[in-house]
Amino acid sequence: IKDKVVPNLVGVDIGCGMETIRLANREVNWARLDQLIKEKIPAGHDIRRKIHPYLQNIDLSKLRAREGGKNDARLKMDRAYRSLGTLGGGNHFIEGNRDEEGRLYIVVHSGSRHLGLQIAQYYQRQAQKEQPHSLRDLAYLEGRSMEDYCHDMQIMQHYAVLNRKAIIDVISQGMDLEVEEDFTTIHNYIDMENMILRKGAISAQEGELALIPFNMRDGSFICRGKGNPDWNYSAPHGAGRIMSRTQARKELSLKSLHEDMAGIYTTSVRTSTLDESPDAYKPMEEISGLIKDTVDVLHHLKPEYNFKA
Repeated sequence: IKDKVVPNLVGVDIGCGMETIRLANREVNWARLDQLIKEKIPAGHDIRRKIHPYLQNIDLSKLRAREGGKNDARLKMDRAYRSLGTLGGGNHFIEGNRDEEGRLYIVVHSGSRHLGLQIAQYYQRQAQKEQPHSLRDLAYLEGRSMEDYCHDMQIMQHYAVLNRKAIIDVISQGMDLEVEEDFTTIHNYIDMENMILRKGAISAQEGELALIPFNMRDGSFICRGKGNPDWNYSAPHGAGRIMSRTQARKELSLKSLHEDMAGIYTTSVRTSTLDESPDAYKPMEEISGLIKDTVDVLHHLKPEYNFKA
């Protein structure tokens, strides 16, 4: 990115990504975790009744989309305050995994929730006003508008990180888990240090840890970046779909999804999650064969537990 930015390229779930923690615990009661998540971590469109304490770590009043004369941003701040520590729906998930050495992990995939959507929509409207002759989805910002967008983008990326960490906090405290290591992998954002926009891509700087998830059956890879400039210091954020959600619901069966998830504790296999079936995504083997130039695979995390809204 230089002197222009297209808000629509980042999209509406600003800062979406994964928080990965490795546990000192050798065993976790997955049924108990499932119950805790259903009781304490709102999913889908639900929000928290009480504000999570992590909200004090961010000042949303600094969002420039809220400043004078910009009422068309229509930000729902009370909803934003109560959305910190919520999962959302779609392909967002909470997963319990084990690596080849027997170590346990929790992975949380979520983003900036409804506030991120509103910020994205506001700046896309601004871009369309400023560039009325551009293609609608490729209208861009420049000058002060670009500065405002990048400023708010940083706040929303921080909000998304805090959202995932708040979910981890609820889980680790509720389950008495001891965290040995944690790292964050983001895939819808602007890397402000290097001015790289990544949509459906993750940073793979030299030595950087990253998580690449595949599907609810095959789990994820923990990787270490190689810092390859030919790959723009990046890697794929996941497997990517080979079926649209509509196609998956029409062509895939609940029976095959139950078979795919055999041996994995989940109460999330139902008609509403059929579009998240492993067969709707590219095969893990295809991705692993293509990423060797940009990352080294350190561990394969295999699911023992999965939750989707």
